[in-house]
Amino acid sequence: VAFHSWGGGSPEDYSAWADLAERLKLPLLVNELGVDGGAWRTKAFDSYCYAMEEVRMYQELLLYARPQGTMQWEFTSDYSIVQESRNAAGEVVLTPTVRFFFVKHFCNLTPHHSDALGVASDNPKVLFTAFAGTVSGQPAYTLHVANLGAEREAFLSGLPRGLTHLYAVRTSEEERFQTLDAVEVRDGTLKLVLAPQSLLTLTTLPPE
Repeated sequence: VAFHSWGGGSPEDYSAWADLAERLKLPLLVNELGVDGGAWRTKAFDSYCYAMEEVRMYQELLLYARPQGTMQWEFTSDYSIVQESRNAAGEVVLTPTVRFFFVKHFCNLTPHHSDALGVASDNPKVLFTAFAGTVSGQPAYTLHVANLGAEREAFLSGLPRGLTHLYAVRTSEEERFQTLDAVEVRDGTLKLVLAPQSLLTLTTLPPE
């Protein structure tokens, strides 16, 4: 079972797809993940605002549609997540856009073949997803925290008791996949300051 996410939908729309896939006992795929099918024709396509809308969509799809896989539309020149230019020698130069780095959070920092964990946020401007898997025989965890509003303080609880710290990577309007100081975890709880309009990933996987 598969759908394209152009135009977006409500949590109820996404949940209906998840329910259908479960009734049919088939995996659900989002095989064209994108916000606006016509945005590539405009300057808005490479704007930070548009990139944050993609982050919102990623988080809402993962939370409510619960897909087994997604496909960013796309990794080729159409709807590209990089800008193409030529240098003085005529060679092609690829420059990542901010959309590239947001996608990198989800692709590089989520454990492969991981399971989505049940999570909840008490603020509609903070969308939170979490994943647990195994890497090299060891438990691996990744938490993606999207702050869609102003800077705010946040607390996360219910983390595995054995965790003492998590690596932190953030993309914001000023940062691109920036590795931050590790975050200390105490008794399954941690405290954060979320940058405005940002995506923060906390993970047991060393950032690459």
